[in-house]
Amino acid sequence: MHSTQNDDNATLTERALRVLPGGHMSPGRKLGSPYVFVRAQGAYLYDADGREHVDFHCGFGANVLGHCHPAIRRRVAEASERIDLIGAGTLDLEVEAAEALVRCIPCAEQVAFCSSGSEATYHALRLARAVTGATRIIKFQGGYHGWHDYVAMNCQSAPDAVGRYDPISAGILREAALKTVVLPYNDADAVESYIKSNRGKVAAIIVEPIAHNVGSMRATDDFLRALRRIATEQGVILIFDEVITGFRHALGGYQSICGVTPDLATFGKAAAAGYPVGLVAGRRDLLERVSRTGTDAVFMGGTFNGTPSTLAAILATIEQLSQPDFYPKLFDLGDYLRCEIDAIIARVGLPAQSAGFGSVWLLYFFVGPYSRYEDLLRNDDALDLKFRRQMLAHRYIFQPLALKRLYLSASHDRAILDRALEVIEKILRTLAVSHTRPVRAHAEVKSAAV
Repeated sequence: MHSTQNDDNATLTERALRVLPGGHMSPGRKLGSPYVFVRAQGAYLYDADGREHVDFHCGFGANVLGHCHPAIRRRVAEASERIDLIGAGTLDLEVEAAEALVRCIPCAEQVAFCSSGSEATYHALRLARAVTGATRIIKFQGGYHGWHDYVAMNCQSAPDAVGRYDPISAGILREAALKTVVLPYNDADAVESYIKSNRGKVAAIIVEPIAHNVGSMRATDDFLRALRRIATEQGVILIFDEVITGFRHALGGYQSICGVTPDLATFGKAAAAGYPVGLVAGRRDLLERVSRTGTDAVFMGGTFNGTPSTLAAILATIEQLSQPDFYPKLFDLGDYLRCEIDAIIARVGLPAQSAGFGSVWLLYFFVGPYSRYEDLLRNDDALDLKFRRQMLAHRYIFQPLALKRLYLSASHDRAILDRALEVIEKILRTLAVSHTRPVRAHAEVKSAAV
């Protein structure tokens, strides 16, 4: 039994405020009311007041199988009975997990383990700089690639901050951040023009093949193919940030769907179905720099890199995701939900649309196409926030932040979605009656992306 079994949400929240900054681990976890969760199972969360909630957050997407999946728990328990943290030599589990990942991921000739997605992107960018000798990085407006100074800017920017340096945190070393160039998403001409005008200065292009940190904005196949061509021609390292897309949309990541193979790719979240994981996968000639000593070596240390529990979870996750019907079922759930939401939107007459890919879903509160972050500035953030807060009040859990993605897991089913759709229609009907005109609320949604 947990030690706080007799405490309720309010009491635990009061205790949390005394010992945790703001009472939680980051602003992106704040739900707006006292919520302290004491148990999770499948598609459900249970709070300290004994209430059941449907989880559409899924641990920022990490829980692709659902909470406390028996196959993951069993494999981790088996590993923990015979081995724990060693920190020297090589583990048999490291070899097995790396071999399994190399089989899955198109770009992977080797893999290097770390403990989070942010660490993975940090290491990939350092490696790209070491190999090329160049210092600049290209990222795209709306993309989030972690908390570190190299890339922690221009994520969910306010309209007046698009096109200029827009850090997501105080304390960022500006000199490091300004080595990163922010360009429009899905604009290969801008990338090619910049690199040609700055020959030999760009080390890497880092891109989310689906910009899930601002909902679900997909890179076009033409854009990704163009990035591959430009990087090859100009001697730049192409990095796919698959921390969200990897293992959630396909075992091989989105690169296995679009058919474009990057030089390096970063993974996290769903790769271990809820256990702390990050990894860099890619070309052997690049990753071998990590194994060297000397002045051209790239250091990639970490006490908890490749812990037995995480490695066991990776192996169990791959086994589950390898089942022939796994992704078809997950995609069918997402397609069903989006189709039903669009039907509701049509019935209630609200300027909105469903969005998403596979098991990632959300509503955009505007109509019309979108391929760049600037298109998303049409979103009615105030309406978006009202919808999210009312869903939370009905005990559906996800981030109450405009444009943020929602998730399904393999533990969700049609019955759960049908009950959610009834609530969604009720809320959207109420919003349609009260809706007048879009009012932006960027002060409330300045991102705490994860």
